[in-house]
Amino acid sequence: MGAQLVVVIVVETLDIAVETEIPGVKPAEQARSRRLQDHFVTAGQKLLCEMPLAEFSIPELAKEAGSSVGGFYSRFENKEVFFSFLRARMLAENNAIFAGSLNAEALDAADIDEISHVFIDVMIQVYSGSWRGVLREAYARIPKKQGAWAPMRSRGGELAEVMTSLLRPKLLYGKKTEELIRFAIQMVFSVLNSELMNRHLPFSIKDEAFRRNLIAMFAGFLMSSEKAHPAP
Repeated sequence: MGAQLVVVIVVETLDIAVETEIPGVKPAEQARSRRLQDHFVTAGQKLLCEMPLAEFSIPELAKEAGSSVGGFYSRFENKEVFFSFLRARMLAENNAIFAGSLNAEALDAADIDEISHVFIDVMIQVYSGSWRGVLREAYARIPKKQGAWAPMRSRGGELAEVMTSLLRPKLLYGKKTEELIRFAIQMVFSVLNSELMNRHLPFSIKDEAFRRNLIAMFAGFLMSSEKAHPAP
């Protein structure tokens, strides 16, 4: 219940910042406007799980949201502004998930295996949840739109700092400790991004084997590195 409360508070707070910081997003000051905005967000999440942004029109989006083209333009200047808003909402919600699960207070007494389980479960939640289509759209834009992935890259860097702080006291590899942790995190992101963008891989994020093997890869790499990199 506490974690859910944190998510609600953070997302609502950052929604206000999103509206004021993204040009072209009309502030939703009344409850009715907020509901309309949320309907479009839910519709955008659904459609982006099915197809890229370029393949659906504003009328299709409005229909999915149970609104009208005029309703869309009362909240967003265009589809690109709408996507920027979706991406910011996604980051706000994911930040709350990370903060609620990956923190020193919750994991202080946890060992490497336990931290690995929490980390992988959180990442799978983020990559397989309702924002999956938004995440895929952002990643697909990397070759064409400079900066499209920048917010996620920045968040990934922050997450690496958090994980390094959590894992460093558990690993006694001397100067190699941070390097090994960051490489393990990079492996996880590589696997998740590959699965996100390739629909026909042998293992899907929906498979229990995907989760089990990803945990084993992450935890196993860190724990088996003790022999290769003993503490000085």
